[in-house]
Amino acid sequence: MGGVSARPLRLLLVEDSDRDAAHVTMSLRRSGWAPEVCRVETKEEMSAALRDGTWDAIVSDYKLPRFSAPDALATLRETGLDIPFIVLSGAIGEDTAVRMMRGGASDYLLKDRMTRLTAALERELKQAHERQAKRRANALFQAVLHAAPDPSAIVDRTTGAVIDGSTSFARAFLGNATFPVPKPLTQLVQFSLPERIEQLLARGSGTALHTVYYLGGSGRVANVRCYTVEHDGGSYAYVVIEDVTEQHYLKAAFDAIPDAVLVIGSEQRLLYGNHAAEQLFGDLYFGMEVSELLARPELGPRWWLRRTSRFDEQRVLANGQPYAATSVLFRFAGEPNASTILTLRNIAEEEELQRIATHDALTGVHNVRHFTEVFPRYAEQGAALALLDLDYFKMINDTQGHAAGDAALITFAKLVRAELREADLFARLGGDEFAVIFAGLTAEAAVPRLDAIYERLQGTTLSASCGVATIGAGDSVESAKERADQALYEAKRAGRGRYVVMGGGER
Repeated sequence: MGGVSARPLRLLLVEDSDRDAAHVTMSLRRSGWAPEVCRVETKEEMSAALRDGTWDAIVSDYKLPRFSAPDALATLRETGLDIPFIVLSGAIGEDTAVRMMRGGASDYLLKDRMTRLTAALERELKQAHERQAKRRANALFQAVLHAAPDPSAIVDRTTGAVIDGSTSFARAFLGNATFPVPKPLTQLVQFSLPERIEQLLARGSGTALHTVYYLGGSGRVANVRCYTVEHDGGSYAYVVIEDVTEQHYLKAAFDAIPDAVLVIGSEQRLLYGNHAAEQLFGDLYFGMEVSELLARPELGPRWWLRRTSRFDEQRVLANGQPYAATSVLFRFAGEPNASTILTLRNIAEEEELQRIATHDALTGVHNVRHFTEVFPRYAEQGAALALLDLDYFKMINDTQGHAAGDAALITFAKLVRAELREADLFARLGGDEFAVIFAGLTAEAAVPRLDAIYERLQGTTLSASCGVATIGAGDSVESAKERADQALYEAKRAGRGRYVVMGGGER
């Protein structure tokens, strides 16, 4: 049956009596210790032992021929070591014992009550261990505080003095001077609005966002954060100056961009949205899903992702406005998957300018310039060209006025447009002359469309003459109009109010 292992104890014994030293050693062994005892009798011997060894406790007789407990305690204090110091003596007055305890001794025991030594040692060793742990924690706190990358300071809220801080704070604001500094924070750091910081310290917690301060003569921007710490009966403010100058001006630059900018992570969550994006989509926040925000039924799923290296631009409708959407892929440092920068540019004004440039202002149909520009594309694919003149238009203008003439042109354009396909082109060439290109049809194949137009005209007071010709890849605008004009002339000569297909007779 194995016994319980004895507890090791390195003991420095200040004692001149061999008998008393043996008695101490024996008492400790009986109490379950395995003492390693070093006995000294002079200051020189004790200083050498403290210098060369590591000791758990010191037990000292009060009076020795060339040394004493007060001298031994003074020798210990000179080293700055925290070692339990217990006085063990045959007889001593109460006043002397009180002086020893006030001087730093851990306990005082009589030699004839040796049994109390074990309990005293256990108590003092435990307290020494707790003090050591507290010192390690304090040292760690100091190391963390001093190593903080952002300038940080601990302010005594009662006096306002800065009692400690980070190395970065000392370097930035103190010229590397050491703490504590008997000055308030607002005297050490030049804030543009020091009263904001004073109010923050008075509250004891919170953040002063986008605070301007000056460093080396240059204005900087910081978020000043404050946390209250109650410690040992005092109230302290832990202040962190988080410099956000670059982020602040970068955000200001992005917010100044009139286009909506969204930064979308590889997991399709929002990383950033500028002010224009918030105006377009409403409240945005970091990490929100973008799929529902950007979903458009007329576009494919995740249409904002670039799938090729080609620079693509898509037309997107948002809040009833047209936008040109472009995306750029990039990777954050250390990320395996690409993120996306999506830009949406409002093109409503551009489209309106384009519409004005390509459409007739009165009737809303395309103008002659657009007709001339796109004609080759229709001719290349094969089509039918119809030239239409509103009959008796000059008479309407002369007898009823220009307003009536304009109304007749607008009405005529609406009637014709109602019977055209999306692929067809309808243009006003000037005055009362219009042109229709029936995409992909021959002149004969366009007859049902023309019949429908003339049926609509029969229900009005309007009349029109029309000539139709087939056009192909070899045709220019002039050659095609020449053939259609011939058919138009035939329609007018036959009495107006009809159409003639080139080579196919009048209808």
